[in-house]
Amino acid sequence: MYDELLPLEEREKEIPRWLQIPIGLALGLLTLALGLASAALLFAQNAKAPSPALAVVAVLILLLACFWVLEKCFRLVTGRKNRGGLMSPTTLRVLSIFFLVLPVGGIFTGYYRQMGSVAMFQAVMYFFAFLRLRRLARRREVTARERLSSDNHNRRS
Repeated sequence: MYDELLPLEEREKEIPRWLQIPIGLALGLLTLALGLASAALLFAQNAKAPSPALAVVAVLILLLACFWVLEKCFRLVTGRKNRGGLMSPTTLRVLSIFFLVLPVGGIFTGYYRQMGSVAMFQAVMYFFAFLRLRRLARRREVTARERLSSDNHNRRS
C-alpha cells in the first residue's frame, strides 16, 4: 500500500514474478553445485598442503556463503521479502563493503599492473556499486521505518 503512494521515480523496480522463479531455480542449482564442489575440497586435500586447518576454514566460509545464497534463492522462488526487499539494509551495507574492499585488494595483489585499464574500469564500477548499495540500504531503512510508524498509527486508530 505504501509503495502505491510513492512517486514513480522513488519506487524500487522489481523483477517480474515470472522471471524471479527461473532465476532463483537456476541460481540455486548453480549454488548447490558450487557447494558440493566446496565440500569435496575437504576430502581431496593434498597431503603436501601447507596448512590443512586453513583449508578447512576456507571450505567452511565457502559453504556458509553457499547457504546464504541458497536462502536468497529460496526467497526468490517463494516470493518472500525481508523488510521491503530480498536483502535487509544491514546485508546491503555489508555487501557494499565487499565492493569497496575488492579494488583495495587489487592494489596489494598487483592486479592493476597486470590488467591495466580494465582493472581501473572495474575499480570505478565497484565504487559505484558500493555507493548504490549504500543508497538502497538507506532507502529501505527509511521505508521500513515509515511503514512501521504508519502501522502503529493505524493500530491506535
